[in-house]
Amino acid sequence: MRVVRYSVADKEVWDAFVGRSKNATFLLKRDYMDYHADRFPDHSLMLYDDSGELVTLLPATVGSDVLSSHTGLTYGGFVMTDTTSGVDPLRWFDAVKAYCREQGFSALIYKPVPHIYHRQPSDEDLYALFRNDAALTVRNLATAVDLRNPVPSSRLGKRALKRQRRFGISVEEVDDVNLFWQIIVDDRRVRHNTVPVHTASELERLHKAFPAEIRFFVARHESEVVAGAVIYICNGVLHLQYAAATPEGKEIYATDVIYHDVIFNRFTDASYFDFGTSNEDGGWYLNEGMVAHKEEFGGRSVIYDTYRISF
Repeated sequence: MRVVRYSVADKEVWDAFVGRSKNATFLLKRDYMDYHADRFPDHSLMLYDDSGELVTLLPATVGSDVLSSHTGLTYGGFVMTDTTSGVDPLRWFDAVKAYCREQGFSALIYKPVPHIYHRQPSDEDLYALFRNDAALTVRNLATAVDLRNPVPSSRLGKRALKRQRRFGISVEEVDDVNLFWQIIVDDRRVRHNTVPVHTASELERLHKAFPAEIRFFVARHESEVVAGAVIYICNGVLHLQYAAATPEGKEIYATDVIYHDVIFNRFTDASYFDFGTSNEDGGWYLNEGMVAHKEEFGGRSVIYDTYRISF
């Protein structure tokens, strides 16, 4: 097994492998990973078997003396294909651990891709983590609606439709995130005392690179934008990256109308609607009110884990 550090010359090969994988999303393509390379020094790895065939990728960054699944992404373990067997990640971890020791790293931080994003069952790496005595260091709780077998929710269904009709709310897809970005910024500041992970210019750049996967939606009331949402389309999963409403939009539940429209009118073949995680402090703090809010839409829990292998 040969471990090679990724270089810009490998971009086409990397992206092609991600495209035919069974567990990776577009977040693991280079145009997404590299948009914030100035903040997260890349140290991604490509593993080749003894015949010279590329068998897996590991999106990674480096900090101090630790190699980590890409720090700028929510997930990013081994990228696997339909030919990956149950024993393969055991060999991959052996090779990566040897590489890490040679490079002077003291540990490997690993963030597997949550199962709802898998095109095919892809838990081979979880077994290998167990065999390598990996320590679970972070467990975040996300909430997702199973759109194939949904828990009944009047808030996502009938009530949202009634509000749309009662208040005359229209939903449209737009290409300009600036139409609603200040709503997102204000909401984050007022409700959470934080700022969005992305800037408007970064989202514009990413939208241009991934127009089919990164989508912008607004809700209008009397022609005024009262809510907006950024939704990522990942392997049939609708991931809610951002959503917020103005004070007026909150009164008429405009974001609910966006969710209803996106799910029932635009992406009717989607498998999940992922509201994302509700944690802070590495999973130790759970915002119970946020979880309850997401569960009102029929969402139920999905785990986002992080593991550590020390050398």
